[in-house]
Amino acid sequence: MAVLAWPIGALALALAAEYGSAEPPAATEAGAEPEFIERLRRRDPAAWRELFEREMPAIYRYAYSRVPSASDAEELASLVFEQAWRSAEHLQDRGLPARAWLFGIARHVVTEHRRRLFRAPPVVALEAFDGPDEGLEGHAEQLALAKAVASLPRADAEVVTLRFLHGLSLAETAEAMATTVDAVKARQTRALRKLRELLGDLGGRR
Repeated sequence: MAVLAWPIGALALALAAEYGSAEPPAATEAGAEPEFIERLRRRDPAAWRELFEREMPAIYRYAYSRVPSASDAEELASLVFEQAWRSAEHLQDRGLPARAWLFGIARHVVTEHRRRLFRAPPVVALEAFDGPDEGLEGHAEQLALAKAVASLPRADAEVVTLRFLHGLSLAETAEAMATTVDAVKARQTRALRKLRELLGDLGGRR
């Protein structure tokens, strides 16, 4: 699987916004429908095919940002869907898209992989920020942003990546990280403030 470009324009916009108004673009998600959740619970092949085609690129990209190689990321992304399939009956309709549930599984799978192989906390791999993005001018600025995100505390960096690089809502991020919306808001505010300090006027130049 080829390396996928991060949609980091949303993060650049957040850096240029006021602390309280930073919000990634809303995403249309059919998986938020109760009927779709129920079809996943029943392991309906068509529903799982739809979920795989829609979310596999994001799950792969998430894994690739935290492991050393693309092959490891591809294996872990496949494992996420395998574990999701096996635990389908535990999926509950919380009024959130199924991707929040998937990212929760992905966090567990990647964390266990890193604990087993490296005994180190997840980091944001710079290689995952491959390719140009219209939200920023120049590859150098993309790398500067990637390095700044990688320097954040683990939980803060994960909030930033889930919120602004994967486009999860506050509620989805809280579900994936097994925490509260208020905790996500606090980490997001702290992370964006630190990124502004690290990057200077990067956001203001947009």
